[in-house]
Amino acid sequence: MSSSESEAIPLLATLGAKERAKVIASAKRRTYTPGDVVVQEGDPALHLYIVAAGHARVERASQGTVGTLGPGDFFGELGLIEEHGRTATVTAVDDLACYLLPIWEFRALLEEHPRMAIALVHALIARLHARERHPR
Repeated sequence: MSSSESEAIPLLATLGAKERAKVIASAKRRTYTPGDVVVQEGDPALHLYIVAAGHARVERASQGTVGTLGPGDFFGELGLIEEHGRTATVTAVDDLACYLLPIWEFRALLEEHPRMAIALVHALIARLHARERHPR
């Protein structure tokens, strides 16, 4: 993940250049092809995913498709925060590239940089509002 890429990610935008560099160094890049399941609902939560390129569909067994994700979006935070399994299945729609932050790195970042937690809360609120406006 380049410095300019990390600046474009709202979750990381509140961090200084040095902090973003630390996140970049700890992130692993993974790629997926269309139809690949990135995370399965109910599976253990081990990483935060940040979408670098491509798109993914978010589905819940009880609701069907509940959203889509694109570059700059992130997912997997709820399972890491609440320490439970994945709340949805995320599937690559097209060629998808994600950066993965291990659970311990994600938690350390939130503790060290409370500004990042504020960005996380804003993103979660935006998701809730979007779901209220466009329920399935």
